[in-house]
Amino acid sequence: MIDKRALLLASLHNQFLLAPAPRRVAVSSLCGLQAQFANYPKHALRLRASDHDPHAWNAGLVKTWTFRGTLHLIREDELGLYLSALGRPKKWDDGWGIDARKKPRLTRMILGWIQEGVTHREALKERCRARGVDGELLENVFHGWGGLLKEMCLRGMVAYAPGTGKHFHPCREVVWQPQREARLELLRRYFRHLGPATVEDCVVFTGIRRTSIEALLQKLPLRSVQCDGREYFHIDPLRLDGDIPHCLFLAGFDQLHLAYRDRTRLVPEAHRFKVVTNTGIIHPTVLLDGQVCAKWKLSGRTLRIVPFEPLTKKKRRSIDATALRTFQEDIDQVVIE
Repeated sequence: MIDKRALLLASLHNQFLLAPAPRRVAVSSLCGLQAQFANYPKHALRLRASDHDPHAWNAGLVKTWTFRGTLHLIREDELGLYLSALGRPKKWDDGWGIDARKKPRLTRMILGWIQEGVTHREALKERCRARGVDGELLENVFHGWGGLLKEMCLRGMVAYAPGTGKHFHPCREVVWQPQREARLELLRRYFRHLGPATVEDCVVFTGIRRTSIEALLQKLPLRSVQCDGREYFHIDPLRLDGDIPHCLFLAGFDQLHLAYRDRTRLVPEAHRFKVVTNTGIIHPTVLLDGQVCAKWKLSGRTLRIVPFEPLTKKKRRSIDATALRTFQEDIDQVVIE
């Protein structure tokens, strides 16, 4: 049996927040990084990658839809793993209001342009318009929630390039595998590097049905530990050595938040609704002695911090010093409101 502080310490170890790992190892081990906001993965890697390079942090990575139907940054050479876990697409259908018979021609045309170097979403839209694709069909191909371009991503034809620009990247031929095998590998990574976690945590994180997860868990060498009357699972022996950092900055949609339905190991109950908005957006946060105490935002070269409660001068100095050390190449000043 362990307490919440030990639970958090084990999570910090497993998520490379105490000892950074090579960038590609971190991205792979953490099952990708949610990229709904393009810069958040960069901040997550800044904390975790031993070889972080602000000018090449996204090399070899692509952005596509994976867990929970959201965009994630993953390694391009693991694209087949994540797409296989979702399930290999079958024949074209009339999804997104587009006649299935038109989709093969449209996708060949768009893929050809991307391979030629026309990669920006708006430039591709203009090319389609010039070829006579207009009206409702054009809007459905470039639908704001994905459209035909999302279907192309889920088939492994293209992926978004990382970063803030809406550019597409032509993908190498995807190596598909049975869905069960792909999901088993991702669950292995989840419990090894995002554990200790409950089964319910895993269900919420992956979006996979509980019955499917429970069937796969029998194939994993899981260990368990009790905390506050709940059973948490992990694979490797828990690391409870070392100390929780006095101050730590987490990215928005950070895996330390996303991996668990119950976030009380790091979020005090009083601050729960200050961390997550009504629309499900998880703010970038500041931890003091392992507990969330503030949110932050980068505006130009100014880092603005909004505390959730009054801070002592000592705590403010600690946050200021950690911010300057963490974001040294990106900021000129820190403003604590």
